[in-house]
Amino acid sequence: MTTLADRARALEPIGFSPRQARFLATVALHSGYCLRRQYEVSAGVRYGKNVRAFLDDLVARRLAERSVRRADRGHVYHLHERRLYRLIGLDSSRHRRRVSAAGVARRLMVLDHVLATPGTEWLATDADKVAFFVEHLGMAPSALPQQVCPAARTGGTTGVRYFPHRWPIAAVGQPPVVQFVALVTDALGRTLERFLADHAALLGSLPVWTVVAVAPKTSTALATCHDTLQRFLARPRSTVGSRIDDIRWHFTTRRAVEHGEWARLSVADLDRFRGERQRLESADVDALYRDWLVRGEAALQTSASGSGGSAGRLITAVLPFDYSQFGSLPGVA
Repeated sequence: MTTLADRARALEPIGFSPRQARFLATVALHSGYCLRRQYEVSAGVRYGKNVRAFLDDLVARRLAERSVRRADRGHVYHLHERRLYRLIGLDSSRHRRRVSAAGVARRLMVLDHVLATPGTEWLATDADKVAFFVEHLGMAPSALPQQVCPAARTGGTTGVRYFPHRWPIAAVGQPPVVQFVALVTDALGRTLERFLADHAALLGSLPVWTVVAVAPKTSTALATCHDTLQRFLARPRSTVGSRIDDIRWHFTTRRAVEHGEWARLSVADLDRFRGERQRLESADVDALYRDWLVRGEAALQTSASGSGGSAGRLITAVLPFDYSQFGSLPGVA
């Protein structure tokens, strides 16, 4: 796995000091967007001519774009230049792309949490996460959270994207405990519920684990997180239990409906499917369906065998910053 220090060193030859290079590598890995105050925290400096010169130089060299979201707030910087990302092995990073105001806010929240834990070696890329769990911990790829990607063209093959939530992961403490970050910005805690369901197979394969639920100070989202985790830990060992035949039929029919294979379905099938869909609607079943699309019958057998003796805990982290300059869209305020 490539470390943050390795990536930072790759940027020094193009004119950046070690602390500047480390900050840029961190931004590219976790956000793509940054604020002046975040550089000040990372570099351990106060605002002055050197900070201005560094940020102005990024814009002058066309490594970053500068924008203003609100007149009474500072600039937002977006690292977008392909060469910079290529130097640190992130040629295909989505962080080069522009996103909505709410998307910018969420990325800045993740970066704020990462900068608040400077001694942690975070896994940020899909490749590094897969390498850690498969090569270092010896887990099967099928245990990792994954999302099926449609074929790019008709007749092409579908792909699999691992860790679709894209939030950082680390191994912390001695002995090391895997720590997952989950950005929770909805008041009902559904983001965390979905995150836990998507990671159920992986969490069940770890003896101990921690989820850090992160939210801005203006959010009430963290109030529900402990209850959400307790429901997850207390759920039946079998997601499908005695309903495995019903689940198998439901998934097969759901796939046919999603692919428009109507000739395979009778009116009775469609009536049953509509009823089953209402009864089975849950984050756990949706996560199992996505797993089944990838692994087939093995996904159902894994679910039926339960999650073992895995022990998890929750830490909540409040970000002490105001993101209201990005509006009151869902996920911001």
